[in-house]
Amino acid sequence: MMNRRAFVKILATAAPAAALFPQIVKASTLGLGGGIAPSNRINFGLIGAGSQGNGVMNGLRSLNNVQFLWVCDVDRKHRENTKSSLENFYAKQEGLDKYKGCETFVDYGELLARPDIDAVLVATPDHWHALPVIDAARAGKHIYCEKPVANTIAECRAMVASVERSGVVCQLGNMQRSGPEFRRAISLVRNGYLGKITQVKVGLPSGGEYKNLGSSPVPDAEDFDYNRWLGPAPYRPYAELKKNDKMHFNWRWCYDFGGGQLTDWICHHYDIAVLGLGLESLEVSEIRNAKATFPSLPSELRATATAYSFDAVYPKETVISVSSSFAGGVRFEGTDGWVHVTRGWTDYSSDRLKYMVIPSHQYIYGQGKANHYGNMVDCIRSGARPRAPIDEVSRVTTVAHLANAAIRSGRQNISWNATAGEITGAPDAQRFLTRTYRAPYVLQS
Repeated sequence: MMNRRAFVKILATAAPAAALFPQIVKASTLGLGGGIAPSNRINFGLIGAGSQGNGVMNGLRSLNNVQFLWVCDVDRKHRENTKSSLENFYAKQEGLDKYKGCETFVDYGELLARPDIDAVLVATPDHWHALPVIDAARAGKHIYCEKPVANTIAECRAMVASVERSGVVCQLGNMQRSGPEFRRAISLVRNGYLGKITQVKVGLPSGGEYKNLGSSPVPDAEDFDYNRWLGPAPYRPYAELKKNDKMHFNWRWCYDFGGGQLTDWICHHYDIAVLGLGLESLEVSEIRNAKATFPSLPSELRATATAYSFDAVYPKETVISVSSSFAGGVRFEGTDGWVHVTRGWTDYSSDRLKYMVIPSHQYIYGQGKANHYGNMVDCIRSGARPRAPIDEVSRVTTVAHLANAAIRSGRQNISWNATAGEITGAPDAQRFLTRTYRAPYVLQS
C-alpha cells in the first residue's frame, strides 16, 4: 500500500504495457465459458485478499465475463493462498493440469499502474478504503468497494468527489440492495401498500470480540508488511496488535481502524430503511437519544460500543430508530399494515401484504439483473448508475459516524450541518469525525 504522491510517481514511470502484461495470458488461455473472448472480459485486480475479499472475488469471478489476474495484500499467506485459488480455478475452466497466470503485489500502487486492469475489488480494513478507491478512480479503474465507505466522513466525501470526477463505476458491497426479499419490502413501502408510514425500526448486531479474543490467525512479522497494514492510521507497536489479535477481523473494534458493529452493519439493514422511505438522496439532520454500553474492560484497542441505540432524523421529522436490542432487520409500520424483513425471512401483518403482486407499471426497486456483481458488470458495460452507488452509501455511512461521535462524546443529541460538514455547536463530538493521517500518507480527492 502507498500514499498518493508515490502512486503518481509510479504512474509516471510505469513500464510499457507489453512489459507489464504476463506473457502466459493469451487469448486461448482463459476460457471461462460462455464463448466470451478474453479481450471482451473485464480484468479485475484484488486489493485485500482476506476472507471477505476472497468471498466477493469468488462471486465476481463466477461471471463468465470477468477474470481476476492480480492480487494485492500485505500478508504473504493471503497473497499466496488467493493466487493458488485463482490458478486452480482457471486451470479447471480450461481443463488444464496447471495454470500459472496470477501476479501478486504488496503495494497496491503497482497493481493500479498496470494499463491492462479494468477494475479493482477493494476489500481492505475500513481505514484502508479511502486511498485505494481515490487512486483507482484517478487511474480510471472501475471499483467494487466493501462497505462501509470509509472510516471518517472526510474520507467518504473525498472518495465521492474522486469517483464522480473520474466517471468510473463504483459499486459498494451493500448486498441487501440486490436481495429479492429486501427489494420487495422497499417496493411495498414506496408504492404505499402499508399506508402512511408511522414508524421504522432497525435492528443491528450488538457485541464484538470482547468475549472472543483470538478468533482470527495473527500473521508472523516476516510474512506481513505491518507498516503498510497500518498505513494512515496512528502507529502502534506490532506486538501490541498481535497480542490483541487485531490484524484480521478484530481490527474493527478499535476506532483507529473501524467503528464496531455499528459501521459494519449500518450499510445493510439501515440502508434498506433509507431506501424504503426514499431518503437515499438526503442527508441526516440530527442524531437523537443516543445511548451506548462500552466494554467492561475498555482499552483503545477494544473501544467500540457493545450495545447502542439512537434515532436518526431527516427533514420533515422523518425518523429511523436504530437499536442493537431490537430484532434484526428493518420493520416498516404503517396505517395499513407492517412488514419486517431481514436475512432469511420476512413477516407481514396480513396475507394481503404477503401475497401482494406489485403491478409492473408501479415502482419496483432494483429493476434489472438481481445479482449484485452482475449489476456492477452491466453498469461497466453500459455506463449506467450501479445499484449501490458511492454517494448514496456515503450518506448512510455518515449516519454511523455521527452516531459514534455522539456516543463517544457522551451526547444524546447532535445536529448535523451537511453543507458545512460540521456538528453544530459540539466541538467535543466534532473531533471524532476526522483523523490525522500518519506521514507520509495524505488524503486528497
